[in-house]
Amino acid sequence: MGSETRARLGLAGLLLATLAGFNRVFDAGDFFGPALLGMALAWAILIVARTKGIRAPVTALVSAGALLWYLTVVFESPFVVYGLPTGRAFEGLALALGRVAQQSQLDYAPVPVRPGYMILVVVGMWGAATVAELASFVWRRPLLASLPCMILFAAALIFGSRAGAFFFVALWLGALLTYWALESSHLLRSWGSWVSTWNDGREEAPSSITGGIARGMGATCVAAALISPVLLPSFGDGMSWRSGSGGSGDGDGGVAATTGVIDHLVSMKPNLVARNPVALFSVRSSEPSYWRLITLANFDGVSWQPLRFNGTDVDSGGFSEVADVPPQGRRVAQTFTIQALGGQLLPAAPQPVAIPSDEDIYDETRVDPASGYLQLYGNLGPGTTYSVVSSVPDVGYRELRRERFFDHPLEDYSQLPPDLDVERIRAIAANWTEDADTPLDRLLALQDRLRGFRYSLYVEDKASSDYLTRFLTRTREGYCQQFATAFAVLARTLGFSTRVSVGFLPGSPSPSDPSQFTVLGTDAHAWPEVYFRDSGWVAFEPTPRDDGEALPPAYTEPAIPTDGIAGLTGGSGQTPGTNALARGVEPGRQAGAGLSIPDQTAIDGAPGEFRWEQTFTRIALFVVVAVALFLVAVPVLKQSRVRRRYRRASGPVELAAAAFAEFEDEAAELASPRLGAESAPAYARRVAAHRGVSEPDAVKLARIYEAAEYAPTGVGPGEAHEAKTLARRLRSRLWDNSSWWDRALRLFSVRRLNRAV
Repeated sequence: MGSETRARLGLAGLLLATLAGFNRVFDAGDFFGPALLGMALAWAILIVARTKGIRAPVTALVSAGALLWYLTVVFESPFVVYGLPTGRAFEGLALALGRVAQQSQLDYAPVPVRPGYMILVVVGMWGAATVAELASFVWRRPLLASLPCMILFAAALIFGSRAGAFFFVALWLGALLTYWALESSHLLRSWGSWVSTWNDGREEAPSSITGGIARGMGATCVAAALISPVLLPSFGDGMSWRSGSGGSGDGDGGVAATTGVIDHLVSMKPNLVARNPVALFSVRSSEPSYWRLITLANFDGVSWQPLRFNGTDVDSGGFSEVADVPPQGRRVAQTFTIQALGGQLLPAAPQPVAIPSDEDIYDETRVDPASGYLQLYGNLGPGTTYSVVSSVPDVGYRELRRERFFDHPLEDYSQLPPDLDVERIRAIAANWTEDADTPLDRLLALQDRLRGFRYSLYVEDKASSDYLTRFLTRTREGYCQQFATAFAVLARTLGFSTRVSVGFLPGSPSPSDPSQFTVLGTDAHAWPEVYFRDSGWVAFEPTPRDDGEALPPAYTEPAIPTDGIAGLTGGSGQTPGTNALARGVEPGRQAGAGLSIPDQTAIDGAPGEFRWEQTFTRIALFVVVAVALFLVAVPVLKQSRVRRRYRRASGPVELAAAAFAEFEDEAAELASPRLGAESAPAYARRVAAHRGVSEPDAVKLARIYEAAEYAPTGVGPGEAHEAKTLARRLRSRLWDNSSWWDRALRLFSVRRLNRAV
């Protein structure tokens, strides 16, 4: 194997290691195939252009055009006609890339394999392969060739999860140093044969010291890279996609990538919500519930904030000061086990009324008397376990419909900001509820109207301060924060006392234990609550989910039983948080209302049932079949043409020529090609010396060939058959003394295929 071939294999290893690093970025799905095929296509274009002597600028233009064609064929195949992309195909690519900016603000690794992300990976790896080939073998700049791979792998480190990071870093460093060593070997050999880093025994050269030095330096670099994270603890915190450093929070109601801390800020402004499918905690409860962290009452026109926290220690009788406990609520006991949830707020079913005194957190917890949410003096950590008893509203449709008094003693739950267009919002609320007979009917009219809007995580954040009015009249799409805010504010304009709670959906029940629920970061949720004088705070669900994760509460439908999810069982009798599991949704991919990812086909704008994975599967199958046919056809074609020479030989002269041609074809690819002015005997001696075959046999074959070609009388049948026997014997020896690489070239190279006739 020549030094250039070794350098190119080293470069291929570096590119593959770079691509493998994205395994930490993507969730289950094929991200490797499209990028790998794209790299192969880009590399083939460059190699062909180089062999044809095409200049680099022209090659770059051809490569860019091929890249656009490849992207449209894979990701927009419905709009490719007879292999040519249409304008709609390019529009589809632009639309997918446009969504990337929004999705990247929302997603946390591992992310679904969406078209927008895949287009970026394919473009990045295509560009890396192009720059690497040109910089390595045209410009002779190995560091420049490595730069795109460094950038892409660094992006995978920053955006990816921590799983397997140590392995992928070691793999990539090994590939990088191997490429540098092999490329340096190739570059040094081009300066002169006496300078060698790898002595393969084919040429005389002094024993190499550069290779040993390079290997020692490389081993030192790898060791330093692997040991430095241990010696520098700050590396251990990792890097967060959102904040740039480990341990900080994320944005609207999101879950921090590294700490599991919930940001309880709820905003009407369409800031995209972070997703993190990690399991935050598990809870054992006799019935599912919304697990509340905090309630928010102050609305400034854009965002919600909690009332001032005046916490009282639980062990000092704090629960006795909590107001608004449902007078006829039923007691529900829960036991929580924290896995990745951080922060100081304790999840619990509303309204918590007791913590057993033997709990470890009993003397470390404060309770807010205004709303009843729980807060630790310290922070939650993995393995924290505690129990809580809550009093949940035990209400039904008939009881709520009979209530007439809804005003709360505190004005905080009914105030509206002065800069809000209250009159316009009140008019909208009045219009939506004009046919309602009772206060509950008005609330249900608001809930039903909002559930008729469109649920979307990708709402454009246009420059405006009146987000609520625009949401109600123009955009009419959003996620849980917008719907909870809209319901709470609309209800306040009608005279109701409302607030917004932040917490989690019930999560997924265990198949073996229905009382055990696992709650993920994607189950984070915000919902509105309305104060009923006789029933306390009652939750509503205006977020329009079509996946069964946030159904309307049972008490909002007549003649529906009220048992189930803390009075929130859906109208169909299903329990929010359990439907996805019943449907067989992959664990970890279901999401809470307001924070879920809709079906990929819908969000990525693919028409009908089209998915790019299906297109690529067909392309990959075609490529595999084509490669298999190539690997079978080329050796068969070469061998068949050798045999054809013998069959077409009409006499001893042509038979001797066919025998030497067979030897020359084998030696050209297993040893060295024949030079233009080189005689047959001289070539035979050189091949014999280079490959260790019998020199007498090789020279004798060459003499018979020369006699057949140039002697007046030619050769006889005996000499011709002897030439054929010598050719077969020399061929066997050449194969025995050749490397696997030379044998592969002999079998599959097409460079001399046209000469095998």
